Amino acid sequence: MVRDGVEWGMADGVRGLPVRLAGYVGRHCEVAALGKLLGSERLVTVVGPPGVGKTRLAARVAAESAGMPDGVVFVELAELADAGLVANTVAVTLGLRGQAGAEGRMLVDSLRDRRMLLVLDNCEHLVDACAELAAAVMRACPGVVVLATSRQPLAVAGEHLLELAPLAVPDPDRIGSAAELERYDSVSLFADRVRAVLPSFEITEDNYRDVARLVHGLEGLPLAIELAAVRVRSLSVRQLAGRLGTRLSLLTSATRSVPERQRTLRGTVDWSYGLCTPGEQLVWARASVFAGSFDLDAAERVCGGAGVEPEAVLDLIDGLVDKSVLAAQEHDGELRYRMLETLREYGREQLSAESAGELPRVGRRHRDCYAARAGRVRDAEGTADTLPLCHRLWPDHPNLRVAIEFCLSTPGEADAGIAMTTDLHLYWQMWRLLAEARTWLDRLLPNAAPDGPRVCRAMLYNADYCVHEGALERGAELVAEANDLATRLGDEPLMARAKFTTGFLAECRGEPGRAAGIFSAAVDGFRAAGDRRGELVALDHQGWSTGFSGDPDRGRALLREGVARCTEYGDLYARLYFLAGLTMIEAEFGAAAAAARCLRDLAAATEETGLDRWDVEWLSSAGWVAGRLGEHARAATLYGITETACRVQGIAMHTLAAFETPNARHVQRTREALGDHEFDRHFAAGAAMPERDALHYVLGYSPVDPPDGAHSLTRRQREIAELVRQGLTNRQIAARLVISLRTAETHVAHIMTKLGCTSRAQIAVWATRRKNPDGDRRGD
Repeated sequence: MVRDGVEWGMADGVRGLPVRLAGYVGRHCEVAALGKLLGSERLVTVVGPPGVGKTRLAARVAAESAGMPDGVVFVELAELADAGLVANTVAVTLGLRGQAGAEGRMLVDSLRDRRMLLVLDNCEHLVDACAELAAAVMRACPGVVVLATSRQPLAVAGEHLLELAPLAVPDPDRIGSAAELERYDSVSLFADRVRAVLPSFEITEDNYRDVARLVHGLEGLPLAIELAAVRVRSLSVRQLAGRLGTRLSLLTSATRSVPERQRTLRGTVDWSYGLCTPGEQLVWARASVFAGSFDLDAAERVCGGAGVEPEAVLDLIDGLVDKSVLAAQEHDGELRYRMLETLREYGREQLSAESAGELPRVGRRHRDCYAARAGRVRDAEGTADTLPLCHRLWPDHPNLRVAIEFCLSTPGEADAGIAMTTDLHLYWQMWRLLAEARTWLDRLLPNAAPDGPRVCRAMLYNADYCVHEGALERGAELVAEANDLATRLGDEPLMARAKFTTGFLAECRGEPGRAAGIFSAAVDGFRAAGDRRGELVALDHQGWSTGFSGDPDRGRALLREGVARCTEYGDLYARLYFLAGLTMIEAEFGAAAAAARCLRDLAAATEETGLDRWDVEWLSSAGWVAGRLGEHARAATLYGITETACRVQGIAMHTLAAFETPNARHVQRTREALGDHEFDRHFAAGAAMPERDALHYVLGYSPVDPPDGAHSLTRRQREIAELVRQGLTNRQIAARLVISLRTAETHVAHIMTKLGCTSRAQIAVWATRRKNPDGDRRGD
């Protein structure tokens, strides 16, 4: 009999053991990990979402365990509906016959002196009965090891869990050749199963992108991959990939030997849904409005309501995690929850079927939740909370998109969408998502109520985004229209914002002297309005424009004033721009040594923020300084890195005419010093450098083969790791380094991510191993 891709039968008298695993592909690490657990533990449960391959993994490991003295018994429970028959089914598989109602006692007596592996496959719908049986075996049968597969744990004392994740999938946008797909088990499984129905199939340079797109869309679920592979008899890989939006109905198998619940992907998801309580089903459906991952606070706000009290959401979420409907992952010290797209699609169907108004009601609660978070970013502008809030919001980026899209697609919600998008102005800037912000505003503004302050602010922000992208004429149109509206409204803060954007346009058109005067007026307007963030941004541009209009001393003074105000306000992010401006002015007008000192201050400040990137402005200043120091090969490499950063970050640096002239001069000096061939070689190396390697290079590390996670830690992060080793709490670290508690928490979270740690104790162990008499001077 063939079931789930496995040929089943009798082998050497061992009952239920697969005699051959047909085409078993991948999972080598998981096979080894499960085998190791079974060598040391009495009860191991493989848990995971539907279709992830739990049965196949258990069968594989069971086949490799056939050398146990009393063999292996593999008991399939999926088709068993009566919990009272679990012990009987196991007894029958063992060949035992006895008195009805006494199967449990008889089974335990039979196993008491045996040394064997007992596999209980598909326990989720009989979890209580399976747990009772496993506990009895654990107590009375010391030589028996129990391996269970289930969508939720058995919750028995001594149980060890192995969480089986989907197979790794390629990112279609980052795959450059067919050969790169060879390292993905998901692709190998797909190719193997396709060849079973189409022996001539090969992954080639013509179809590898379609294969990558298809396997990525199938989310690494073995069941989905196998069902899709069968479809190549009637659809091409490209056609399959294009139809993934209806994956639940697309992925169907007519194979009669496969259990009914696994003949379609819908069947196996239906099976999971039926195992949930009514409350869990409601939360599953409502959680389908999330994209990416979400936290508990968002779940309580969005999934509560009719039928679910907010305080009950946590227990229901836990139930869905137990049943492998949701996956829980720790991020920055808190758990976030994620749902496979297949399960999300199913949940959305249930939500739509609940009632005509349920989907828009839940969608509005979702929008309100993330609009509130966007509002907190707005309120924090110009304070020490700015960076931590933007960092914390990044994992919610897919949900921000869903919330704004709700405002676009729902009549009467465009104004709310504009409010949310403008509240995120600093967030868009920090993560260099200006093109996305402009796209949202271009779509929202035509549907908004005219002539309000929100619309005026949105037009001014949109004008900024246009200027950054090089669309100067469109930016000028927007700022003129917004300036007229701000004047009619008599809104002083908006008029100050309009002055700033007008100055930005003048700066980009090569008029730094005129721009400096406009920025000065904008600074006054922002200060009068109490807009700290606006004041800092305008002051930064005023200092830079003043310096490059022929008065470097005055420019330095303004920029240093800005650094002092950033320190006063606690705005670490704005401080970076003032330091970058100072570095450029020193590189252009001052001594090379002074420019190098400013660049070191900029690097240290970048590390202080915990940012894992350098903005284009800072990269440019690094190239200028390297050239002034005579490090022309390094300068050329930095100019190449800057070129790529401009493209990736969507910044049209050539539009800033006042910057372009000195920049071209610095680049030309380096080209003349190296010669065209050497310059182009180093420039190309920088342009092709991966982002993380580029960051290391800017900070002074070699981009080649970093020895361990330490290489990606900033100097401040290494310092904090040492304080963790010494036993200091986050609050004590904040006090020791004179930083905010949130900044300390953010640093510790970044350290965990970079080192692959899940606890402070692991950081301490790493720091202890790294500690040496000479210290770690890289990047100093």
